[in-house]
Amino acid sequence: MSLSPLLPSPTGLLSWMLLSTVLLGACWLFYRVLLRQERCFQFNSRFLLYTPWLVLALPPLLGLAGPWLASLLLTWQTLVPGTSGLLSGGVLPAVTISATGAPGPASLDMHWLLLVYGAGVLALMSGKAWQLLLLWQTARSWPTEARQGYTLAYTGGQRPVSSFGHRIFWDETLGLSADEAAQILRHEEAHIKLGHSRERLMLELARTLLWFNPFVHFYPAALELTHELLADEAALGHSEGTGAAESYTTLLARVALRQLHLELPLTHSFTQSFTLTRIRMLTSQSPVRRWKQWLLLPLSTALVLLVACEKATDPASVITKSDASLSEPPLPPPPAQEAEDTPPPPPPPVYFFVEHMPEYVGGQEKLLADIGKQVKYPASALAEKLEGRVFIRFIVAADGSLQAAQLQKGIDYEVKYPGADGQQQTTRITTPAAQAMNEAALNAVRNLPGQWKPGTQNGQPVAVFFTVPITFSLK
Repeated sequence: MSLSPLLPSPTGLLSWMLLSTVLLGACWLFYRVLLRQERCFQFNSRFLLYTPWLVLALPPLLGLAGPWLASLLLTWQTLVPGTSGLLSGGVLPAVTISATGAPGPASLDMHWLLLVYGAGVLALMSGKAWQLLLLWQTARSWPTEARQGYTLAYTGGQRPVSSFGHRIFWDETLGLSADEAAQILRHEEAHIKLGHSRERLMLELARTLLWFNPFVHFYPAALELTHELLADEAALGHSEGTGAAESYTTLLARVALRQLHLELPLTHSFTQSFTLTRIRMLTSQSPVRRWKQWLLLPLSTALVLLVACEKATDPASVITKSDASLSEPPLPPPPAQEAEDTPPPPPPPVYFFVEHMPEYVGGQEKLLADIGKQVKYPASALAEKLEGRVFIRFIVAADGSLQAAQLQKGIDYEVKYPGADGQQQTTRITTPAAQAMNEAALNAVRNLPGQWKPGTQNGQPVAVFFTVPITFSLK
């Protein structure tokens, strides 16, 4: 199995960025609308922790599953009538032709995108490492006391009560009673036992890798609030009496009002973490509506299908097997008739996807650049200020030659007119300027100067369909 779906490339990185933004946006909307007000704190914390990682992992994993996905789509195409045009073999990235005839942004070198993404990851990673270093250096200067399961560090009022890892930072200047101190300690112990610091670091790592995604930056605050509610719930579990919740929320409000500190990165702070929201959730008597959690199943199915369809039709990440019985007949020139009584041999099968797709000598960027150089914006289209997109389909034969280039979908216009029976009729026409654009795109593909390395199936060279979109733009 090839690992190419996991390797970064400029076009693949851009596709992954857009796809991950859509996926995580759907997940955040699901949480914001359905889960945020519910008291299913453990479910919410898992949802917030794992969905960014799933968004990171799902596209490359489904890219590795490309053979199965494409085979499934090809089988569906064969069994369902009227779907033969949905798969057109390898679909190349669009080539944009500007009014000057130069290739547009779609065919430009995009390696700068890799550099920008890597610089963003490095900057955020360095920032988090610096925060951890400062926290470690500061904690070393305070006296500590080893206790069962954690270490208590006395801050002398320099830091509010908070925790990180297996260390609780304790402000002994608060003047709390023994019962109040025990309640707050139980809250911080819950953070340690539940591994909340580890979860926050995991989320920060996912946030670093997805730094370009605007939705991922909403997740840390939501997870921090959920952690505080889980710790509140654990602390109240040790309390007795009907007024335990009211007593605890009163303590929370009083301590929070007494101490006002700047934001403390990475640590869990008892005194300043969403106090009003925590009080409202702790005193709420509304039942947990579990049915909302089950809505995650159709959402997950829809997102997986979205990524699967995108991966199964992405030429940069799909390496698939297809059976000869699923392929379409090629469009070769008619063979010469050797004898009147000898029937012509059957044409070889043409595949949509194969184990090793054909490769243009010089790579995909070279191919798109060559197409862009060949296409000239027709003068008649410029005069009429016409724009549009043309789809050219061709075959890379078993010997590496380009054959049967044809117009799959050209630029035309829909015209409505009254019919003889008085009903409105619709037809599509192609003007001379639009026809010139279609022919310019078709001739550019037919006259490509480069050579192809043929695709192989079961170790044998085979013919494979390709489709390239060519966009004419005046901008």
